[in-house]
Amino acid sequence: MGNTIKMFVIATRDGNTAKYFYESLFNWKVTDVGPLMQISGAGLSSHILKWPHKDHPTHVSIYINVENIKECLSKVEEMGGTVILPEMAVPTGGSIAQFVDPDGIIIGAYQGTTHTESQSKPVIVVNQIGFFEIAAREGDRSKRFYESVFNWRITDDGPIMSISAEDAGLDGHLFNWTFEEPPYLTLYIRVEDVAASLEKVAELGGKVIIPETEIPSGGTFAQFLDLDGNAIGIYSGR
Repeated sequence: MGNTIKMFVIATRDGNTAKYFYESLFNWKVTDVGPLMQISGAGLSSHILKWPHKDHPTHVSIYINVENIKECLSKVEEMGGTVILPEMAVPTGGSIAQFVDPDGIIIGAYQGTTHTESQSKPVIVVNQIGFFEIAAREGDRSKRFYESVFNWRITDDGPIMSISAEDAGLDGHLFNWTFEEPPYLTLYIRVEDVAASLEKVAELGGKVIIPETEIPSGGTFAQFLDLDGNAIGIYSGR
């Protein structure tokens, strides 16, 4: 069994500002339950995290189901990653940890009382997460890292490597990032109208970094920065 995505987290400096931004943009319902704000309507268990750590930037992260966190973190270090949050218990049961991959991208590991499958669905409706993307400095290095740590099958299809949804629980892409901006992990949300969504992003104070662009297989996509500088993708027509 592959190690599937349990949830995603958007780390932000101001939880209430992020709450308003994402509720207004995607019609998600965000409930404040303490340090973690629960997102409903994204199609996958998700949270906004009030991020207090000044030595690590705000970010978008995914948490992966693993059988054994200690073994996972040992593999992370063996493959060149760095543990930034050792295993800790969570009130709802199980435990979590965080590490950075060789590009500095923050990833979470989750170990529950039982191994659960991803909550992703075969049909992605509007305003739900459709896929994730990892932009890496060295695609081949990241391919080896994620294959080794999570046993994901990653297929090199050219400029974009495909991460098996059967293994990860959600379609994923990995590619070489050649721009000056730092490598990143982001999520793509399906929207009804990319252009209208980008107008809303600008109205709410976000910044468009990739304008609406055609996808060879059909549809369009775009990327923007939220109020904390987190890169988020949107797409339609697929």
